[in-house]
Amino acid sequence: MRLDKATFTVFDVETTGLYPYSGDRICEIGAVKAMFGSRETKKFHSMINPGRPISYGAFRVNGITDEMVMGAPTIYEILPSFLKFIEGSVLVAYNAGFDLGFLECALRNKKDVLNDYYVIDALRLARRLFPSAGRFSLSCVSQSLGIDTEGGHRALSDAVMTWKVFGKELKLLMEDGIREVEELAKAQVKKSSIAVVGDYKLKLIEEAIREEKRLNITYRSVWDNRITKRVITPKEIQSGYDKSYVVAHCHLRNDERNFRLDCILEAEEA
Repeated sequence: MRLDKATFTVFDVETTGLYPYSGDRICEIGAVKAMFGSRETKKFHSMINPGRPISYGAFRVNGITDEMVMGAPTIYEILPSFLKFIEGSVLVAYNAGFDLGFLECALRNKKDVLNDYYVIDALRLARRLFPSAGRFSLSCVSQSLGIDTEGGHRALSDAVMTWKVFGKELKLLMEDGIREVEELAKAQVKKSSIAVVGDYKLKLIEEAIREEKRLNITYRSVWDNRITKRVITPKEIQSGYDKSYVVAHCHLRNDERNFRLDCILEAEEA
């Protein structure tokens, strides 16, 4: 499929927190659908009642309150129309694994429907194409490219912002000779982090799950690369869209958290 003939759907979700495998849910979804170079865009947006409180941390980022989603449809009411909206398009998201992880959790046993789509991560492309941006949050990259960031951290405005960033990425890629969607997407094939975590760590985690043991881990944060020491009690391993996660009770936070498996640098029995 040629890039200049493809229809792209750029989407974004806002959520109640960071941990879909510990019960966090989508509370807003937004999307923009268009062809490259077209001024005609279709938009999709809905607030969503997540059926659980929005965490203070999430509210500080997106400004969404429990009152704002009260009375809104559930994700299960919205999914049929969203799936209809994205039909026949190439999916694009900024840090796609995050958004698709939440979408997979919402789809439950129907998540395999996403296997029918090419998925492009605009964040991965930004790191490759705009190295001088320095920081690679959506707002930082947008600012470095002269794109308006007003209304950031809301689903539809972030989808619009990502569409503008992605448009610049596509222009550079096509100037560099990239012509096909398949050519662009093949470097972003989803792969499980279980394969790269190391046998001894994986066996130790699996044993801790079976025997309800605590583990001392050294963990590198996905968000700021900060390395911390944690004591966790692992509960299960979940395979997300392109990464695998340990669902565990974190004794530092006294709460259930998701730890990306490939970010667990060291592990030992507590």
